[in-house]
Amino acid sequence: MKTYKRETAIAVLLYLGYLGLYGRVEVVEMLAWPLMLFVGTAFGMDWAGKQTTLTSRKVNELDNK
Repeated sequence: MKTYKRETAIAVLLYLGYLGLYGRVEVVEMLAWPLMLFVGTAFGMDWAGKQTTLTSRKVNELDNK
């Protein structure tokens, strides 16, 4: 099942870049932290799901025993 985490994060980065070029600096300063936290979390969840065993069922089953 595709969740579109990375695609949404890329769209948010593009929007932030657009605001930086053509928008007001005050708006970019206000939105930078929350949007970058979202982007980092989206790419972090993607990384954890694909390259680690943090989200696998085997790890959770071992914890329950």
